[in-house]
Amino acid sequence: MNESRFRPSLRGSTPSIAEELQRQAHAVAATGEKVIYLNVGQPGTSAPVSALDALAARSRQDVLGYCGAGGLSDLKARIARSYDELYGVTVAPSRVIVTIGASGAIILALIGCFDNGARIALPQPFYYAYRRVMGTLGVDCVPFYPSMENHFQPTVADLEAIEGDIDGVIFASPGNPSGSMMSPEQMAEVADYCARRQIRLISDEIYHGITYDDEVPTETAVKFSHEAIAVNSFSKYYSMPGWRLGWMVVPEYLAESISNLAHNLYISPSAPSQIVGLHAMDCRDELDEHVARYRINRDILVRELPKVGFDRFTAPHGAFYIYAHVRHLHEDSVQFTLDMLHGCGVLAAPGADFSPRDGDQYMRFSYAGPTADIEEAVTRLKKWRH
Repeated sequence: MNESRFRPSLRGSTPSIAEELQRQAHAVAATGEKVIYLNVGQPGTSAPVSALDALAARSRQDVLGYCGAGGLSDLKARIARSYDELYGVTVAPSRVIVTIGASGAIILALIGCFDNGARIALPQPFYYAYRRVMGTLGVDCVPFYPSMENHFQPTVADLEAIEGDIDGVIFASPGNPSGSMMSPEQMAEVADYCARRQIRLISDEIYHGITYDDEVPTETAVKFSHEAIAVNSFSKYYSMPGWRLGWMVVPEYLAESISNLAHNLYISPSAPSQIVGLHAMDCRDELDEHVARYRINRDILVRELPKVGFDRFTAPHGAFYIYAHVRHLHEDSVQFTLDMLHGCGVLAAPGADFSPRDGDQYMRFSYAGPTADIEEAVTRLKKWRH
């Protein structure tokens, strides 16, 4: 009998270490033991209450049907205004495209700006799904490795050292998993380099708003390049991960074609999510209270992790992660993560997902959850390590 032709496509089928660890953690939890999840970059709070109230009121008056592929006009205008409020940059609402999360924006950018076979440089460590989705979409990921001394943020020298031509580069500030930020001067240099060499620059800015000091000011790449694409999300600062809502700012000449692409792929973003997002943008006092809690959590881990052997990391400028070097503790961070899960019920994220070359030497701790969980995790780690 001939072998069946009915089988899964191989595109995008790379197994996720994070998903497998989550399954194992759920199995541990099913035995009755409480698992403390320091592996997921998800706020432990809901969308702002007043934003949820606004949705309830709107849903009683509106059928909430399809909207334009690029998003509701009032949300686009509010996002555009935020660039002036936060960065002093003028952005026309027509340049804003509302998306299904930041991941949806990256997919639109990759399909809408690059042909098959294009080479996109991606600094490592980086959020793993971007690396994997590139192959699915027919573009080549070109990993490169900024130094730990530069907090894993790319420099012009790093880009010049890449072998062969590149068509695009993606970076994130604050970064995931490092939590580090790029200085405005460094961002301007990278943006200028990319503009002069006609390299498409995509700036992942989804952790904007979650920063802890003024040492490195938060800037958007669109301030330094008219060709840059900025990607952002309501998942992190706005505490709306499950609402799957993000946006991108693109050059004017790309807006129509990428909006058309969005329509062909998924018609439009969720109308209820956009209504909540619109009102969440005016809830910064409440949202900044979450950031104050993240700062407390960060400070607890920065102080306590070295006491249990996790002493090789740089205190993050933003986001809600600590990316610690653990090779001196175990030669394989995946196995070390499993040992920690089964040894004390604390789950972190092994670095192998974030960097294919040396990620097995690192572990990421997320401190987005309740402070009580962070404190309990530290107590458990101390008992386990000692």
